Amino acid sequence: MSLASETKAWTYDDFTSGELDPARWGILVVKGPDGVRHAYQDRNARLRTGDGRFEVTVNPFSRFHDTNPIQNNAKQMYRSVERFTVPAGGRLKVEVDMAVRTYGQIPYDLLDAFGTVNVFDLETGVVFNFAATNDTVYAVVERLHIPGVTGPHEHYVHRVVLQVPTEPGREHRYAIAYEAETSEAVWYVDGRRAYWARIPVPVAGFHVGMALFSARDLTRYSRAEREHGQGATGRWGPWRIAASGVR
Repeated sequence: MSLASETKAWTYDDFTSGELDPARWGILVVKGPDGVRHAYQDRNARLRTGDGRFEVTVNPFSRFHDTNPIQNNAKQMYRSVERFTVPAGGRLKVEVDMAVRTYGQIPYDLLDAFGTVNVFDLETGVVFNFAATNDTVYAVVERLHIPGVTGPHEHYVHRVVLQVPTEPGREHRYAIAYEAETSEAVWYVDGRRAYWARIPVPVAGFHVGMALFSARDLTRYSRAEREHGQGATGRWGPWRIAASGVR
């Protein structure tokens, strides 16, 4: 006789401490093609927390590279210490409020300056993101090229502009749910379903993250076009997790 499934829901971080909790969050560090480890951290970052939100301002961005996106794109990025397991045959949902304000952003350019809600798995390279600028909210589904995990032919990225009215500093409630049985992800904004996608590989668990980016194409744009003094503020919290189908 099988046990009935249930839903477990909890708050991962409500940001009531005066400092970011190192037991819950750390700067994301990745290994580049050269084997060198790179920390997603900008020397201009200013942090504030303790009022139920975690706020990061980088203005202007100072972390740039001319040839390697790993060293260029993410200016300041945090990864959850905990990896959240997807219940077998069940559903994992993460939810957080985010507000983004950019400075000197090229209007309606998705990649010039933006903040993100990140749900990702480095064991498969699968990434589900929300991203926001002063004027646009969009969903991202990506499979990273990670040496030893995925090949270049398995990499893809789709960015889908959502019909979500926004403005500088406007807060929205973002949620991403992943269904283990179908390998489908659903994006929700302010409680409404906004997008969905099916991915080619099953995922057993995810880390979550929060970040500020500037990611214009290194081969298409000159340094002056990519580095023009832009910056951003992102504010996140609280993070809530729900696992359904737990037995």
